[in-house]
Amino acid sequence: MPNKRPKGTLIIIGGHEQKDNDSPILNEVAARTEADGKRLVIITVASQKPQELADMYCQVFHKLGVKKIDVLDIRTREQARDEAHIRTLTKAPVVFFTGGDQLRITSQIGDTPIFSCLHTIYHEGGTIVGTSAGAAAMPETMLVSGPGDESHHIAAVQMAPGLGFLPGVVVDSHFAERGRMGRLLGAVSQNPRNLGLGIDEDTAIIVEREQRFRVLGSGAVYVADGSAITYSSLSEQDPEGILRIHDVLLHVLGDGDHFDLTKRRPVVHEELAQQEAA
Repeated sequence: MPNKRPKGTLIIIGGHEQKDNDSPILNEVAARTEADGKRLVIITVASQKPQELADMYCQVFHKLGVKKIDVLDIRTREQARDEAHIRTLTKAPVVFFTGGDQLRITSQIGDTPIFSCLHTIYHEGGTIVGTSAGAAAMPETMLVSGPGDESHHIAAVQMAPGLGFLPGVVVDSHFAERGRMGRLLGAVSQNPRNLGLGIDEDTAIIVEREQRFRVLGSGAVYVADGSAITYSSLSEQDPEGILRIHDVLLHVLGDGDHFDLTKRRPVVHEELAQQEAA
């Protein structure tokens, strides 16, 4: 993949986003299709019910003014090498990954021509969108599983390589609704270099060029920063014990808030106004 900072945008959605004409998140997605004749490609690889999801999103986005919608339902790695699929995806201004199982995304399209085409789109200025499982798959490191309704056990969380669009973070969706703070902290403790981003339902982050994101939607975004952790029980002898960690920094952000991924801190409104005026 190119070493230069990408020119594109990521829209990472916590799942169960509002699906009507008043949806701020899907309106944001639809607006970005203007770059090429209001065209959108929906990828349903994560889902076990691809036709049902495709029909629903096609109906929603048509109502939001998207004129041309293509659906790629990739069931096998052979299909991820299909020339017709690659032509459909090439130069799409916006690509939308639905929910389902994030391991289906990476296992079926990882290191294929479709994968390369997606990165080309992103690096040349396109928008890549993922909701639920599609959101979890966006970073380099992908949170796969782990109980979300109890205190975190050391051996509980499972991670895997993601699609690699966003370095230095790990994303968890349906966050407050499924009580996933424990497993996000577990993921951060495994590698404190990664910021943990917990995104509520009907909430998204809009990431510009890997540097900063803006929150959009009705819920919250939780940012867990483990860079200053002073103690973690992760490497101790009892692999089944409760994870104990000290000095994790937590930010809670809402609609309209900005976060600087490079400086690892929120951008206060006064500072943001000064930067936009410069």
